[in-house]
Amino acid sequence: MKNHIHILLAVIILGFGVVSSHAGTDADKDLAKKLSDILAVSQKIQPGMTRAALTNDFVAYNGGVLFGPLGPRDFQEHYTFSFRGCDLIKIDVTFVRSTSKEAQLTDSIAKISKPYLAWSVAD
Repeated sequence: MKNHIHILLAVIILGFGVVSSHAGTDADKDLAKKLSDILAVSQKIQPGMTRAALTNDFVAYNGGVLFGPLGPRDFQEHYTFSFRGCDLIKIDVTFVRSTSKEAQLTDSIAKISKPYLAWSVAD
């Protein structure tokens, strides 16, 4: 009887080892690589850089585009930007006005948050 219990315990322990070995799949590695790339892009943006530095990889998330066919919008100090490749990834940015009452690509970044995940709200 003791042998059966020992064999059963060995099977259970080995079973847990097999289950945990499936946790690191290729799909997880792909996701980790993509997130790592996004973090690297967002970390390159620093205070003192201009609003233009954001426009390659981020878009203003304020219910519309910042610079559209109607031209620049009124200056706002705080903006939320979403990553162009995934609008669930966002950063909050505080700007210092350059020379105009309108938002300009030359506005300086005063403060930038770490990237975070947030649902996008449809207009």
